Amino acid sequence: MSDFNPPLPPYPPAPPAPPFGYVFPMTFGQILDRIFRVVRSNLRPFLAIGVVPFGVLFGFYAVFFGALFLAGVFQHPPAQPNVAVTMWILLPVGLLFIPAMFVMYGLYYGASTYAAVQADHDVKVTAGEAFRHAWSKLGRYVWLMVLRSLIISIPIAVLAIAIGLGGLMLGLIPKGGNPNPAALFFLIPLFVLFYLGAIAYAVMMGLRLSLAFPACVRENLTAIQAIKRSGVLTNGTKGRIFLVILIIYAISYAAVMVLYAVGLFVFAIAALAGAGHASLTAPITIALAAIGVLIVLALVLLWSAILMAAYSTAFAVFYRDQCLRKDGPTSSPTQPAEPA
Repeated sequence: MSDFNPPLPPYPPAPPAPPFGYVFPMTFGQILDRIFRVVRSNLRPFLAIGVVPFGVLFGFYAVFFGALFLAGVFQHPPAQPNVAVTMWILLPVGLLFIPAMFVMYGLYYGASTYAAVQADHDVKVTAGEAFRHAWSKLGRYVWLMVLRSLIISIPIAVLAIAIGLGGLMLGLIPKGGNPNPAALFFLIPLFVLFYLGAIAYAVMMGLRLSLAFPACVRENLTAIQAIKRSGVLTNGTKGRIFLVILIIYAISYAAVMVLYAVGLFVFAIAALAGAGHASLTAPITIALAAIGVLIVLALVLLWSAILMAAYSTAFAVFYRDQCLRKDGPTSSPTQPAEPA
């Protein structure tokens, strides 16, 4: 007589893996680990994106100092620079510099934020795709840069003008032309407080607006809507964002100090090895110095690109984490933005 073996119920299927890495809010340590992993796995497109704006910036500085050289600023005494020619060159260059920088940084932040948001969702994009997306919405990203700058700078400028007018009213510059020592004594602490207050305000507003670009890219918001959305998302998490930014800066600063020490060591060894055998005007010495300068510039360029990529990734990770905390996993976006 055989035993009765009833059919077993079907084996329950395994739960599906969370889409795009995670669907629940993360701890502080998990956020740092996520930033490190995203930057490391997408280092090549981040470097390609970051080299462009900083390369343009270096090019502008080359044009700027070239204009100063043509104006005679770097001539040796007794020759005096022509002030009129210098102003005629520098004023147009300076006026063109401001809108050009807004356009360049708008394009850069749009591309880097798009790449960071996509990378945080485990979607790899190339630098060309990121720049095409940023170019397709360049006006929106540039306007967001302008609004962020105005929100941070206008209150500081207004307060500075008010303090200056207050100094005039207190008699710091009286009609006789002699400054009032008592008014100057009382205004010095006011200037110090203004400086500290301006730094604190800039930091607080920078943290409040830190998630504006990820919100603008991910949710396809306008500049004003992205600023409002960033204010909502950063509510209650500004301290964590500031601490992560501080940790990223500390790590980058330590790396720079290590490279600086290694560079000094190599320079000292080369100087000792070539002491008494080569002059400062020898072609080989000039060539080695030029190569050293190019290496330093390349390292600075790479360091700047990696640091800015880490910041963009940190804001993208915090944006997604705050969306999960504020909106929940069901109402948060689940699909990455389509490339332009």
